[in-house]
Amino acid sequence: MIIVTLTFKKPMPELLAKLDEHNIFLDNYFAQNKFIASGLFENKTGGIILVMSDSLEESKNIMKEDPFYIHDLVDFDYTFFQASKLSQSLLGK
Repeated sequence: MIIVTLTFKKPMPELLAKLDEHNIFLDNYFAQNKFIASGLFENKTGGIILVMSDSLEESKNIMKEDPFYIHDLVDFDYTFFQASKLSQSLLGK
C-alpha cells in the first residue's frame, strides 16, 4: 500500500479552480479500486491518498494524471508500507 502525501504549494484559489478536475481524477481511481481513502489535513495544508498498490512507480504514474500534479499545485511524497492487517471490509468480506 502507498500513502501519497500532498502538500499544497499554491494559494487556495488556484487549488479550488482545479478541484472539480481533481475530484474526477479521484473518482476514476476509486471506481477502479486503486484508491481506498483520500482527504484533507485538518489544517488544510495538504492531504493524503491511500493507494492500493505494491509499486511506487505505479503510484507515481497515477499521480501524474492528477490535475494538481499537471498544474504544479502540490508537492507529492510517497511512502510504501506492507499492510500486515486489513479491515475485512477492504477485502470484500
